[in-house]
Formats: sequence, C-alpha cells, structure tokens
Amino acid sequence: MFFNEELGAIRAILSGYEGPGGITLPWDQMAIYLLVWYMFTITTYGVSVPAGLFLPGIIIGCAVGSIYEDLVHAMTRGDEDGDEYSYAVIPILLAVGAMLSSYCRMTYSLVVVMLETTSAVNIFAPMIISVMVSRAVANLFTPSLYARAI
Repeated sequence: MFFNEELGAIRAILSGYEGPGGITLPWDQMAIYLLVWYMFTITTYGVSVPAGLFLPGIIIGCAVGSIYEDLVHAMTRGDEDGDEYSYAVIPILLAVGAMLSSYCRMTYSLVVVMLETTSAVNIFAPMIISVMVSRAVANLFTPSLYARAI
C-alpha cells in the first residue's frame, strides 16, 4: 500500500470491498497506514510548499471507513446469505465525505463530487447527513483548514 501512488492507494482500498477478488488489509495494519498518512498530511500542511491536501484527506477517510467496515464485519460475522460485499464500500465513501467535510467545510459541492465520481446516487441521503454532521461537529472545535491558512 505504501508504494502505490495516491490514486492507486484509494483504488486499492476501495477495490478490496467490491468483491471477493479484491485485496484488503487487516484493521490493525490499516490503522498503521492511517497513522502514517495522517503524519504525512500534517507535514504537508506544515511546510510552505503547496503539496495538496485533498487526496491525502480522501486516503485518510478511506482508511477510517475501512477500519470501521472491518470492525463491524468482525462483530456481526458477515451476512448470513454470503453477500457480504454488496454494501461494504458505502461506509468507506461516507467516511471519505465526512473527512473532507470536517477539515474543508465543503458541503453540497462535496456531495455532488463524491456522487459523480462514484456513480452511487443511491447514497445521497446518507452522504448529505454524514457531511452535514461532520461539518457541524468540526465547527464546534476548529475553524476550517483553508480559513486558517488564509
């Protein structure tokens, strides 16, 4: 995972939950991956070189959603009918939207971008709820990352 480019890492995380042929990491290894990317993102924001924050935010959201999905799967022991991959990518997409909304404070435009890139119009209501809740919670604690940078 560490040797992939940013887009390749996002594809690798999402493809592991789309079917039995995908590659997934255990939740503890994904937690290490999350912590490393979190440190990369903090370093990227701390230096005065514009290196981008959008894709690292997507990767961190994918990692959080993947950890959540693995823990829920471990607690519920999967679906009884064997169709455990059908909706597994939805919590990852919701975590990506919540992560981006929490530090960028993007709302409707973020939901539109996420729904257009994933072609998953059926998750509009959960996506808008997760984006709005994460923005409201983030507003209680800190200003926006971009407002702070200005």
